[in-house]
Amino acid sequence: MSQKSKRSVSDLDANDTIMPDASPVKKTRGDRLQRMGTDPSRGRLEIPEPRKKTGQVFVFGNGDVGQLGLGDEMLERKRPMPLKTLEDENIVDIVAGGIHTIAVTKEGKLWSWGCNDQGALGRDGEEMEPGPIEGLDNVKVIKLACGDSISLALTDDGKVYSWGSFRTDDGILGFSKEQKVQSKPALFTALEKFTIVDIAAGTDHAMALTDEGHVYSWGDGKQFQLGRRIMERRKTNGLVPERLALRNIIHIASGAYHSFALNDKHELFTWGCNNFKQTGLSEEYGGRAPDVIESPTKLETFTDGLIVKQVDAGEHHTVVLLTNGHVYTVGRADSSQLGLPDTMLDSLEKQEDEMYHVERESTHKRAIGLPTEVPNLSNVQQIVAGSNHTIAVTKDGKAYAWGFGESYQLGSGQDEDEKVPHLIEGQKIEGLKIHAAAAGGQHSVILAD
Repeated sequence: MSQKSKRSVSDLDANDTIMPDASPVKKTRGDRLQRMGTDPSRGRLEIPEPRKKTGQVFVFGNGDVGQLGLGDEMLERKRPMPLKTLEDENIVDIVAGGIHTIAVTKEGKLWSWGCNDQGALGRDGEEMEPGPIEGLDNVKVIKLACGDSISLALTDDGKVYSWGSFRTDDGILGFSKEQKVQSKPALFTALEKFTIVDIAAGTDHAMALTDEGHVYSWGDGKQFQLGRRIMERRKTNGLVPERLALRNIIHIASGAYHSFALNDKHELFTWGCNNFKQTGLSEEYGGRAPDVIESPTKLETFTDGLIVKQVDAGEHHTVVLLTNGHVYTVGRADSSQLGLPDTMLDSLEKQEDEMYHVERESTHKRAIGLPTEVPNLSNVQQIVAGSNHTIAVTKDGKAYAWGFGESYQLGSGQDEDEKVPHLIEGQKIEGLKIHAAAAGGQHSVILAD
């Protein structure tokens, strides 16, 4: 089948590999920009301003390994429940890994709770309740990213601290080539000579964006989520950050096993696992996109005034927020991950089959390959994707959830899937405005005041 509409950027530049203990090569800025293919006239990206708005942390869903932080006597909450341990800590942001959670305070300090396998919490001690992460006394954290057993923190001076470990199907891959597990926060020296402005983490891979608009990826690369080929017999090579052949990137995001990058022209690129069409590249491949996208490929959907603001993704679905406050989804749909009613899914499946002249397999596993707007949802300012559910926070302080709900992670009070966005309500959050959210594998967290 012809792939003439597919656009790959894999041939733009040779990849640059950053060894953790390599000495920086002294070059002039002009030489470096020319070598890396960056436009010298383009201004550098700025480190994000720290969040200032504080709030109360509320949790709901399953907490059997402590990811709710409510102690070992309260392992499940059907609706939002305040996390009183943190009520005086001036929390400004929360991030959820698969089964652990981290919160950052206004002062840039961290609290973690949940499963501490391979050092994901960055500390010793109690896992079922929040505990402070030490060893970051002289830095201020402004952003977090969490995978399954890996955690990253971005500081206000553009440095990355990391802890935990990456895993593969065979077990622990490692934190670096030299170290299996990093149990406490450590400066990530592989990127020390760069100014980092954004970070992202999938299940077992991570990405960092420099102020020059360059993207580096590392971790497990079996599904090409690193944007490059990693040979199985040399899989630890993936633990060394390597630059992708992308230019002028302003935003990065990760699903469990796939990745995204947005450039300053608001062009969206994607790569990695695509077994449920979660990259959204069906149109680019004439309806026959492969199960794996090996290198960053331009997604043609978001043109003609559809300007992407933020991307987030789960295990097999992707969520895209536009600057106009509307939300698009793509990928797996058999647990209502896309927030689309059944009649709409039926119509989209028929449309795709007719458009691409393909015969859809008879299976309970539904997937939509064309990014589609979620109906009756607008004015959104933030999206967060859990493994198989999504939360959207609106500008007027409300939060809507949809998708897989068997563990009460939707906050509806029911252990059922929500096919379309539903308003998260509860006695404990009545009268409060929600301004941030996080979604894990079987739990969710919101920040409200």
